[in-house]
Amino acid sequence: MLRTRSRLRAVALISGLAAVAAPPAAHARIPSLAFGAPTPGPVPVRVVDGDHQVAAWTVRAEAGVNTVSWDGRTGDGVAPAGHYRLEVGSEPRTTATSVGQRSVEVALADHVFPIRGPHDLGRSIENRFGGGRGHQGQDMFADCGTPVVAAQAGRVREADFQAAAGNFVVIATRGGPDHAYMHLLAPARVREGDRVVAGTLLGAVGATGRASGCHLHFELWTAPGWYAGGHPIDPLPLLRRWDPAG
Repeated sequence: MLRTRSRLRAVALISGLAAVAAPPAAHARIPSLAFGAPTPGPVPVRVVDGDHQVAAWTVRAEAGVNTVSWDGRTGDGVAPAGHYRLEVGSEPRTTATSVGQRSVEVALADHVFPIRGPHDLGRSIENRFGGGRGHQGQDMFADCGTPVVAAQAGRVREADFQAAAGNFVVIATRGGPDHAYMHLLAPARVREGDRVVAGTLLGAVGATGRASGCHLHFELWTAPGWYAGGHPIDPLPLLRRWDPAG
């Protein structure tokens, strides 16, 4: 559950008073809801799945138009992939009384491709799983600075720097393999223990560690996980299915 304006991305807009679905950030694809308030004050927000309430919090609206978004996190974890409704409403204690019941549909994806931008799936056999030097993942080339996002929901197992991997993140997915993202341009934007959804921004393509050119090295590890008793498996078939470029 997210309760602060900064974490909710609740920011004032400069024009328009209709409640609309504001466009999401290109790298995160998190839909948001814009709503009007005549005066500053607390406004209740909730996320529902049919008749079931998934998350609820309160934001302090500014006079004018505000936006609120939900990134899939709840009070006890991350909501499963599926369709939800983000609602903004009014209550007797709400000073922004003209904020009517507003809502926008929110879809949490089961998976997304981990690179948000032009990329390839490797340029030689050495870029593939089992290639030269006992390669344990897939190298995918993209311009340095291209956003790297979580391919599936899960919890951050580790986020650190290592001489070979450079800046890296390992995510333990829910009931699935661990995902490792390596050679990030800068230290990861998430920390150990953070919960993420598919599309959460992790960092950007880089060439840190032992890397030849800007690329993302992506690994899949079976349970019980990355260097915790599991073993790496070829991620290329999954990446091909996820790749919007086909």
